[in-house]
Amino acid sequence: MSSVWDNHYLKQKSILHHPDENLVRILSRITPPNLSVLDFGSGSGRHIPLLKEKGFDVSASDSSIEAVERLKVNFSGHPCYLTDKLPYSFQKGQFGLIVSWGVFHYNERSVAKAMLVELHQALAPNGYLAGSIRAASDTHLKLNDGKMNLVDLNGGYAETYTLVEVNDLLRPFSNVEIGYTERTPLGKLDERICHWFFLAKK
Repeated sequence: MSSVWDNHYLKQKSILHHPDENLVRILSRITPPNLSVLDFGSGSGRHIPLLKEKGFDVSASDSSIEAVERLKVNFSGHPCYLTDKLPYSFQKGQFGLIVSWGVFHYNERSVAKAMLVELHQALAPNGYLAGSIRAASDTHLKLNDGKMNLVDLNGGYAETYTLVEVNDLLRPFSNVEIGYTERTPLGKLDERICHWFFLAKK
């Protein structure tokens, strides 16, 4: 799967310039216990400028070697981690906030749960995990036995989650708030791109 994402980040269309509006709203509601933040699964780094603007000390990570190399160039001076295998090298209690936007669902359930445990450990007491995960109502990924049937990410792996399954994944956290968003791709009104987005407090 890593080669699918490495190829993806070689393409111009992978470079996203604007943060997700739901993350903007979430950040306006919270005061993390410290200013150290990890953008986990940073991709092209779309959320790094927003996090810097909010005054955070930003670290970035991704499972794609190509993405990490680009992050090092475009956001030099910020720590960048390659998180292509568990366990991760984060310290316990290192971050006051971790952002994981559109990451968990591109992994098998057992791996996603192991990732969640690692991130929970990397959060400081009362720290926050803000993220999004693909909802079961999604039709855009065109999944077939976990394989995506998309031109850009053909053959890549993904799973979708029900609300019950999202709550189960986030069970280690003391408080969880969940929202839902749905949109159609331009010109494809018969498709649905559906996500749960969440704020979880340690």
